[in-house]
Amino acid sequence: MKKIIHLMLLFTLLLTLAAACTPKATPAPTRPPATAVAPTATKAPEVPAWQKKWDETLVAAKKEGSLTIYGELVPELRDDLIKAFNSKYGISLDVIVGKSNEMAARWDRENTAGIHAVDIFHMGGGTSILTMKPKGAYQPMEPFFILPEVTDPKGWRDGKVDFLDADKMVVPLIAGWTSYTARNTDLVPQDVNSYKDLLKPEWKGKILLYDPFIPGAAAGWATFMLTTAFPGGLAEGTQFLKDLAATDPDRTRDVRLQVEQVAKGKYAIGLGAQHASVSDFKEKGAPITINRFKEGGNINPGSGCMEVAANAPHPNAAAVYVNFILGKEGQKIIAKGFGAPPARMDVSIEGLGIDETKIARPQDKAAITDEEFYKMQGKAMAIAKEIWGIK
Repeated sequence: MKKIIHLMLLFTLLLTLAAACTPKATPAPTRPPATAVAPTATKAPEVPAWQKKWDETLVAAKKEGSLTIYGELVPELRDDLIKAFNSKYGISLDVIVGKSNEMAARWDRENTAGIHAVDIFHMGGGTSILTMKPKGAYQPMEPFFILPEVTDPKGWRDGKVDFLDADKMVVPLIAGWTSYTARNTDLVPQDVNSYKDLLKPEWKGKILLYDPFIPGAAAGWATFMLTTAFPGGLAEGTQFLKDLAATDPDRTRDVRLQVEQVAKGKYAIGLGAQHASVSDFKEKGAPITINRFKEGGNINPGSGCMEVAANAPHPNAAAVYVNFILGKEGQKIIAKGFGAPPARMDVSIEGLGIDETKIARPQDKAAITDEEFYKMQGKAMAIAKEIWGIK
């Protein structure tokens, strides 16, 4: 009995020792409650002010849906502009073509009747400055410049879009050089050196003058004679016109006929000639070109200008068109259509078929026409009328 008790005591002791030697479980460390992390917000890039304005203008222009242009554009240029602009923006162009003076008369009739049908003009510089602008036909163009391609100074000769006028209403789109004088290269194989050489007896009966007392290329030529050609300015220029009139050159009021008769050799020299017509005949293989005189010539846009109508019925579409024409794509179309270097300096003319005589060489004197030049044109025509006895 004692033996059983002793065994039970021993068993109890062993259990106690085993419990004492068993390692206690270490409680898991407690972690601080997780802090909620807000997701990082992605900031939308800021839309440039020009982009916002362009987007809004383009939406409004497409709602307007169309644009009306009055311009002195050849059919090929008109068609190219319509196709390119509509394809790019989905806005249709209604282009009414005619000479600048015809378009001016049409606008005048409509404006008098309270009709505002036109948005954009492509008018000659002379008609714009002397006829249209004084009647309030245009509005300033700078507010229509939106795209960086237009406002970037690197694209332009003077670091900005050029204007013919101080009020910035008339933009020249081309920068073609001209001396306003054509010569038949079979009859006159080399450039006549000076305008004053034409006063020599050898040219008697060989010169056909486009009347300098009516608006046109000859009026521009007369203005150049009176303001820029000679060191003595107005006095020397006036004397030259008097001396020329004394040689009794034949005259015409048909600018195309003048160039044609020089091209055919009936006359050796055409004074006051329209450069575009000379290029047309030259391109067809006729022996005619523009003469380069030591007195130089003018950088003249001719009919290659752009203006926004004062009461344009589609102002947003007009803004889109202005930016298109002053961009590289539009300038290339304009240069090809007019056959003259574009106003932009960063547009290649390779492959555009531009007559090299329209490009001023480094040695050529080149006076840039501006508002003062065109205003002087009216005085030049009056002086020419007096010299030739025209009433």
